[in-house]
Amino acid sequence: MKEINSALEKIKQVHEIVKNQERWRREECINLIASESVLSPLAEKFFINDFEGRYNEHSEESHYCGTKFANDIEEFCKEIFMERFSTRFVDVRPISGAVANMAIYYAFTKPFDNFISLGIQNGAHVSATRWGVAGFRGLKNIDAYFDEKRMNIDVDATAKLARRVEAKLIMLGGSLILFPQPIKELREALDNDFLIVYDAAHVFGLIYANEFQEPLKEGADIITSSTHKTFQGPQGGIIIARDSFEEDKWKKIENAIFPGLISNHHIHRFPALAITALEMNVFGKEYAKQVIRNAKAFAEELYNLGFNVLCPDLGFTESHQVIVNVKSLGGGRDVANRLEEANIICNKMSLPSDSPHDATKNPSAIRIGVQEVTRFGMKEEDIKEIARFIKKLLIDKISVHAIKQEVIEFRKRFKRIHYCFNFEDI
Repeated sequence: MKEINSALEKIKQVHEIVKNQERWRREECINLIASESVLSPLAEKFFINDFEGRYNEHSEESHYCGTKFANDIEEFCKEIFMERFSTRFVDVRPISGAVANMAIYYAFTKPFDNFISLGIQNGAHVSATRWGVAGFRGLKNIDAYFDEKRMNIDVDATAKLARRVEAKLIMLGGSLILFPQPIKELREALDNDFLIVYDAAHVFGLIYANEFQEPLKEGADIITSSTHKTFQGPQGGIIIARDSFEEDKWKKIENAIFPGLISNHHIHRFPALAITALEMNVFGKEYAKQVIRNAKAFAEELYNLGFNVLCPDLGFTESHQVIVNVKSLGGGRDVANRLEEANIICNKMSLPSDSPHDATKNPSAIRIGVQEVTRFGMKEEDIKEIARFIKKLLIDKISVHAIKQEVIEFRKRFKRIHYCFNFEDI
């Protein structure tokens, strides 16, 4: 009996932690983390199901019995993305964007190979650096040449670099991405022997809705992505190749996924992934347009309020992200921590001008993403109100407690998730 009571008491503690998380992040916070979003109620309903804990290891055929419906839901997901991207080549088994990137490294490189990525200070995801999964493959990432004023790649210099170091692949996309990248120009500057991979994790929802850029049509060979940022599905990964991609090369990717990297690809997420994609087919364009409008409105308002927002001469942003240089206010880490105390959640971000030490410890910037607040129905005027909260805290020095209370009251107006089906629709 003592053990039962102890276990029940601890279960209550677990329940309390979950309730605290859901109340804080869903009801009392303004979430501006650029790499997060929330499932629709319908997708969330189907996220927990009997596929959880089941296995379906497969290459040509399944290695387990009992997988007929697991095969059905995986193929169903793939077909949605195949149709959207007009290709035969989709794999939804990677369990994260980083694992999708790792599959590409294992398929097309060997240890000690060189490859080109943006570099941490320029916005590369850690998986595209020697400190992440690329390093665990034994690869050496060489930073692309980057134009800090345009916050984009210097095509000519990067193409020359790729040829000089005999890069095995070029990894575009990244975690800091304000504008479409020059894929077409880079492809034209290089011959087809160079593999161009576009890590679309942050902007995948905008790409899916045709509101950012179309990497495969512009010259990329492969898209890798997560499925839970501007594309508001369950956490997971995806790999998509252009329809003209070589079959034997695609087979290398499949073999890298299994038996190479993954034994259980978390099948239970596929119903929610399919529902999210189908909702994006219907509501995605409206949602993506509003995300971009909100990002621009946020950036402009912050700029007008006296913040050092990047790229005003270029319209600040064409994505869901806004980057603010807050070095004069204490740096990205300190500013992000102060904002969190007021229930405004964002994250520190390095800039090309940061030293390697500052880039990891206290970089110059904060990164703001508006995809989740857009998902909760916020429009331009609401976004501007958030910018004013930030000014009150960081410039006007109004107390954290006062701003936190304003944020909690503000958040009460935005409870319903938008751009999705309602239960009564089905």
